[in-house]
Amino acid sequence: MKFLYISAFVFILGLLNLLEPVRFIVHKVFLPFQFGMREAAIDVKEGMSFFQKVEELRQENIYIIEENLDLKSRVVELKLLEEENKLLKEQLKIKTTTEKNLVMANLMGNALDPTQTTFVIDKGAKDGIRVGDNVLRGSYLVGVIREVSDFKSKADFISSPNVSIAVIDADTGTRTEGLANGQYGSSIIMERILPSEELNLNDSIVTSGKDGVFIPGLLIGKVTKVVEVPTETLKSAYLETFLDLSKIRKVFVLTD
Repeated sequence: MKFLYISAFVFILGLLNLLEPVRFIVHKVFLPFQFGMREAAIDVKEGMSFFQKVEELRQENIYIIEENLDLKSRVVELKLLEEENKLLKEQLKIKTTTEKNLVMANLMGNALDPTQTTFVIDKGAKDGIRVGDNVLRGSYLVGVIREVSDFKSKADFISSPNVSIAVIDADTGTRTEGLANGQYGSSIIMERILPSEELNLNDSIVTSGKDGVFIPGLLIGKVTKVVEVPTETLKSAYLETFLDLSKIRKVFVLTD
C-alpha cells in the first residue's frame, strides 16, 4: 500500500507539472554524462570496426603473399621443366652407334670426395642404371657409372685418374689412336701414341669404342700440348675437356 500511495502521489505531481523543475535539473545534471557515454559508445564501435578492418587487411595480405609464393613456385617449376625438355630434345638429336635408352638425372656432386673427380646422380637401379653405363651431356662424355643403389648412383668424371678411355683423333686422316687417362680437374693425358702418328694442337679427341666400355664417337677434349721425348718410343698429349665439368647440373645415362 505504501508504494501505491507514493506512485499515486508522483502521478498527481506529474499531472500538475510540479515535477518539471526536478526533471529539468536531472536532465541538466545527467546530459553531459549521456553525451559522454554516447561518444564513448561511438568511439568503441569505431575502434572495433577499425580493428576488424585491420584484421581483414591482414588476412587479405596473407592470402596475397601465399598466392605470390605459389605463383613463384609454379614459375620456377615451369622454368626447370622447360630446361629439362630443351636438354632432352637436344640429347635426342644426338645419334649414337648403339641402341640404348636415355635416362635424365640430376648431378649432385660428391661432398665425400675431396678430389672432386666423382659425382652422384639421383637415379639408380630402379631406373635401369647399371655399373659401366656411360654418362653424357649432348655428344660429350661426362663420366662412367661405378656404383649403383636403388635410387642413387656414383660415377667417375672422365678427368678421374681411375678412368682410362680408348680414343682417336677425329681431325686427322689417319685417326691417331691412344689411351686417355684422367689427371684431375679438367686435364686428361693421351698416351701410347706412336711417334709416326699425326697429332696437332686443338685436334678433337673422341672415344673409339675399342675398350668395350665407352661407345664410339663421344667427344672427350681438345689437344693443348703434344709431348715427344727422343729417348721414349711413344709420345703423349695433354687434353682439355670440352665441358666445364664443375658446372654441369643435369646429365643423361645410356642404359640397356
